[in-house]
Amino acid sequence: MKPAFLAAIVVAGVVVIGVVAWSASPRPSGSAQDPPLPPPSLCPNPSGLCDERNVTRVVDGDTLDIEGGVRIRLVLVDAPEVDEVGGAAATAYLTELCLGTEALIDEDSSQIGDDPFGRVLAVAHCDGVNANAAMIASGHADTFFEYCSQSEFASQAWTGCASPPPPPPANCDPAYPTVCIPPPPPDLDCADIPYRRFTVLPPDPHHFDGDGDGIGCESG
Repeated sequence: MKPAFLAAIVVAGVVVIGVVAWSASPRPSGSAQDPPLPPPSLCPNPSGLCDERNVTRVVDGDTLDIEGGVRIRLVLVDAPEVDEVGGAAATAYLTELCLGTEALIDEDSSQIGDDPFGRVLAVAHCDGVNANAAMIASGHADTFFEYCSQSEFASQAWTGCASPPPPPPANCDPAYPTVCIPPPPPDLDCADIPYRRFTVLPPDPHHFDGDGDGIGCESG
């Protein structure tokens, strides 16, 4: 075998070995051939606020404050005011659930800046628990059906937006949602109606709930 031919074979072998070694060697993660993947978002549609912050105060059953001076309105949650029937219990429940925890705030991307009081309309996950869902499921709050058509979360099962309650029968006062009692006039007494121990909501135009416990005509 001629020396020139032998040298060509050796050179070719060295080139092949070098190519194989280069292709097998790790390349820097930031190279153009292998760009780093972005971290996954904490929120499905992070157009608005998407952050984890400590809950510093619970205002009532559907409103809380987080660090940074931001007030959060739990979207699609309708809890009674503190001075209404069930309001204190709703506030206490949300306080136990969220106060002092780190909450993931997921702002409603379809209602950014829509709250007239400057609050952030959002879902709050307190230590991993969906506080909006918990308030509704516990019975301390109702679904705010009026805003189902405007919220990005309306399709989620916890909201109840897929099954709105039927409208009340005609001429039934909404202060008595479990029975049908017409509004005044005339002003009715318990003796004038067949119902006992039914739910009463403010403003109770017939004054069926004399002791203010949310139950009307409790006796006789």
